[in-house]
Amino acid sequence: MAGLVLAAAPASARIVKSSPPPSENWGLLPLTIGSGFEFETDSEQSEYDFPMLIEYNFTEWLKLTVEPNIVYIESNTEDVKTVSGFGDLETSLEYEFLHERRYRPAFTALGLIKWPTATHEDIGTKNRDYSLGLIASKDFVRFDLDLNIVYTFVGDAESENTLELSLAGEWPLNYRFDLIGEVVAAIGTGGIRAAGTLGGLGPSEPGGPSGMGTEMEGTMGLAYHVNKFLKLEAGLTLKSGWQPQVVCAWEYSFSGEN
Repeated sequence: MAGLVLAAAPASARIVKSSPPPSENWGLLPLTIGSGFEFETDSEQSEYDFPMLIEYNFTEWLKLTVEPNIVYIESNTEDVKTVSGFGDLETSLEYEFLHERRYRPAFTALGLIKWPTATHEDIGTKNRDYSLGLIASKDFVRFDLDLNIVYTFVGDAESENTLELSLAGEWPLNYRFDLIGEVVAAIGTGGIRAAGTLGGLGPSEPGGPSGMGTEMEGTMGLAYHVNKFLKLEAGLTLKSGWQPQVVCAWEYSFSGEN
């Protein structure tokens, strides 16, 4: 494993980490639920993540998101044990302080807390992490873009804080299918939203430096709109070191698509 400290966080219930601004979820019943599945493996372990999603808009501008996570890490060798249980919990508030206009994107402020709710030390952390971010979202008619800037104050005193930059896009192919993709760079500890230690992002050696670094992650996939309420997603994520991860998700919006 590389000498980087993992800022562990739950997997995402969407195949891209970006989410639409609060105004896009506003409707008669502004509630969205969903869940996902993520799988990755290496010579030592196979990891299965089952993230869940609950989003609720208090107003057209303010949205609460809760993301619990269940993790199963299966040993591929006799030296590594198999563990399973609940991972860390993420809760976030998003406030859209500027709506999108013709020549201006929507701007949303993000506040996020990762709670140390994991039932096993191998699938979570022992400290709370706090994140502040800014999201810019723009509809360019033929495609949508979201730019996220998130700074995380890591609760572990031996770890470096993390700056995460991501750019996500969605291109409608027809009225049913969308091509979706995202590129993420994490600067500092190198932790990109992974519940376990696969992908070469293990902890530093005891007594050694926490380490600085940049980790990259890219995702490509397809979204299928079953109807105005239900969406299915599937894709593939590649991390630094060419570590592949299979991802899929479903999402149900009670207010329907705008």
